[in-house]
Amino acid sequence: MKKYQELIQFIIENIGGKSNISGVTHCMTRLRFTLNDAEQVDEQSLLNHSEIITAQYSGGQYQVVIGTHVADVYEEIMEELGSTKTTLEESEETGKKGLINRFIEIITKVITPTLGILIAASLVLGIQSILTIANLTAPDRGESLILNALGNALFTFFPIILGYTSAKAFKSDGFIGMMIGATLVFPSLLTDLTSGEPLYTLFNHTIFATPVFKTFFGLPIIFPENGYTSTVIPIILAMFFISKVEKRLTQVIPKVLRFTLVPLITLLIGIPATILLFGPLANFASSIISAAISFLYGASPIITGFVVGLFYQPLVLLGLHWPVIALGINNLATQGFDQLMPMIYTVPFAQMAVVFAVYLRTKNKKEKSICISAIISTVFCIIEPAMYGVTLPVKKRFFISCLASAIGGVIIAAFNVPNYASTIGLFGIGGFINPANADYSGFIIAVIATVATLAVGFVLGYFTYNDNKKAKEIEKTDTVIAEKKLA
Repeated sequence: MKKYQELIQFIIENIGGKSNISGVTHCMTRLRFTLNDAEQVDEQSLLNHSEIITAQYSGGQYQVVIGTHVADVYEEIMEELGSTKTTLEESEETGKKGLINRFIEIITKVITPTLGILIAASLVLGIQSILTIANLTAPDRGESLILNALGNALFTFFPIILGYTSAKAFKSDGFIGMMIGATLVFPSLLTDLTSGEPLYTLFNHTIFATPVFKTFFGLPIIFPENGYTSTVIPIILAMFFISKVEKRLTQVIPKVLRFTLVPLITLLIGIPATILLFGPLANFASSIISAAISFLYGASPIITGFVVGLFYQPLVLLGLHWPVIALGINNLATQGFDQLMPMIYTVPFAQMAVVFAVYLRTKNKKEKSICISAIISTVFCIIEPAMYGVTLPVKKRFFISCLASAIGGVIIAAFNVPNYASTIGLFGIGGFINPANADYSGFIIAVIATVATLAVGFVLGYFTYNDNKKAKEIEKTDTVIAEKKLA
């Protein structure tokens, strides 16, 4: 008997059976079902199951949150459903999800597979910074050079990795995606396309101003001065288009010629389109977003930090947080630092503080057990177990955690603190140390912001705790109703 067989059968039964499932994916804590008919779901039964943290319809999918063992459950559920469920094309239902839901779903599919190595690479850079500040190494020493290469390799060649994950998200050939990404970061391409005297400047005196050094059969090549190494959005846009081209070519080219001609023609169409159109579009969008954030940040860093810190957890609740993460990663990759992600750095500590307060106050053994596992998860910046298992069922707790993280965001934003690696969780604080000069002023501010967040979350969580079971049940019911309305 499989380890999770009973849980899997229960979930399948209560979301309408196998025939109601058209596809399944997962992220760090959630199973994400694409259903034929959402009305068949018995949500109350799912919510009442002891091994299910919560269940809700969001982002065009039905999400069942079960915890960090989700990958193991996913493997077993795929075997239970059969291989046909893993290879289903995006059906006509996809068009009914809406542009925003579709965008969120794609970002999730593209970024989620990279999270493990992304966190690992970021932590390597954090370790390098800590070793440097402790005078255990120096930037020009062999161990530091190797750690720097290891930590930055992922970010430098990110388009290659995202080319593969994007291709898979769009049901395309992963190797074509990797080729597109590799072309974008080809070592000599940046120099070849941006050297010498510019022929002219497009969009001069605007935020989109770009010098043109080369043309492609007369068409201007708008190539960013830093190239496409480490970028996120261009390869995703490109692979959306290229997947359509590849699919069409597969339909019209005879089977005997597909093996060679489909990748050849796809690349010949896709790479110029990427460099001439999708890359510049992504850069223009990035310029607009960066200008907007810079404007808001310039107007009031404190308001920016408060808003970002306050609303990030509700975005996680609705599964809408991936675009924020993608933007932060893109900033880090293109600039070498990021000021957006630091504003949400204290989010897991806010959850940790409130959950710890509940752990000390509650007399319920089951709730204490949930608190322990939730606290461990927050150490590694996985907040869903804490949020769904402890804070969200009592709305007051959830608001306290949002407020505490907002205070941390305000402190970090007020001192203009960037991070230099996409480090998250307790062990990611080394990312606030500048590896170029070992400046640790941002590190100190991050520590202060974290302590302030922990203090506010714990004090408010501890002294507002109410063990009235009846009140808690009312809160739980209200939360479920609210989630349904939001979904």
